[in-house]
Amino acid sequence: MRNIFKLLSISTLLMLAMAACRKEETRTTLHQGTFYTAASPGLAASTTTLVLDSANASATKAITFNWPVVNFGDNVLVSYTLQLDSVAGNFAKPVSVSLGSGLSQSYTKADFNALAQSLGLVAGTAGKLIVRVKADVTQYNGAASTVPSALSNTVTLTVTPYSNIPQPKYPVPANLYIVGNATPGGETHGWDNPVPVPNQQFTRIDANTFGIVLQLIGGKQFLLLPKNGDWSHKYAIAGTGDPAGGAFEPDAANNMAGPTTDGLYKIIVDFVKGTYTITPAVAGAIPVNLFIVGDATPGGDAHGWDNPVPVPSQQFTRISSGEFTITISLFGGKGYLFLPVNGDWTHKYGGASKTGGALLADNAVPSSNTPSPDVSGSYTINVNFFSGQYTVK
Repeated sequence: MRNIFKLLSISTLLMLAMAACRKEETRTTLHQGTFYTAASPGLAASTTTLVLDSANASATKAITFNWPVVNFGDNVLVSYTLQLDSVAGNFAKPVSVSLGSGLSQSYTKADFNALAQSLGLVAGTAGKLIVRVKADVTQYNGAASTVPSALSNTVTLTVTPYSNIPQPKYPVPANLYIVGNATPGGETHGWDNPVPVPNQQFTRIDANTFGIVLQLIGGKQFLLLPKNGDWSHKYAIAGTGDPAGGAFEPDAANNMAGPTTDGLYKIIVDFVKGTYTITPAVAGAIPVNLFIVGDATPGGDAHGWDNPVPVPSQQFTRISSGEFTITISLFGGKGYLFLPVNGDWTHKYGGASKTGGALLADNAVPSSNTPSPDVSGSYTINVNFFSGQYTVK
């Protein structure tokens, strides 16, 4: 019995000691935060109507957003996120800018112009954007808080973006062709109009630029035509020709001068600058033909990688001097490559995207093949060797 009393006494002393050593905890109770104070109605914009232009766009401030500190009931760390969206988007997938504890955000004309167009606004046309701020509390250990996010009022902006596309010096034609005795037809057939296509049809590089690679005869001349078979309009030069290129004008009086020696040349025509350049080209840089091979093609796993491939079903159509297209059934989740020579693995082309992108060559193609779309079906593939891009639609 004495031992039992002794054990009880020791237990009691230990419990009292533990109680004496326990620190008193301070518990914090947070409530739903709010942006609204007596001094501030919430989110404010320096302007709600913006007509943007490109003058000093990277240096000129277009708009600034400000908001007050959000009160969650205690002195806690609050993180703010600025959210922007189109009216139609209604914050379903907004552009979100994390700003930490910051209480303002400014944009230059260039940055806000790019943001507005990314949200679907059209250059030269007034459109609506909506903006709000989201405030969140983060726990001391970095975990998300159970306290709901606080949302500010929504500010509606009327924004007219400007175009980033350079304005051409002359109207840009839909197509461009080369004619003259400097072309492979020479003195006998070089001035025949219409000209052979696709060999003498330029490839469109972008909205304002065309390119062609062509064997030219030295010491001869040429002109550029916006419409094959039609002499009504042409692009020519006003003065004497330069074998390296120069300025051109619509319907000018003189022919353009070709290079002084025979060879393979690249001609680039720029309608923004109103100039053209002639430079030597490397043979094989732009193929004459193009083929598709891979288990994404109709041969599938059994014969899709057989090389040579079936023609004409797996041969691209050449639509200009450097652009190819094909419509073909593809298996989803497989791969393919482009071959400049059927039956030859020496060179190949491809890319890293299922929908198109940068055109890569040889070992630069990731995993040695281009991924096909996820869903099996009929797709049109376009390959442009001047712009260095391919598309899959």
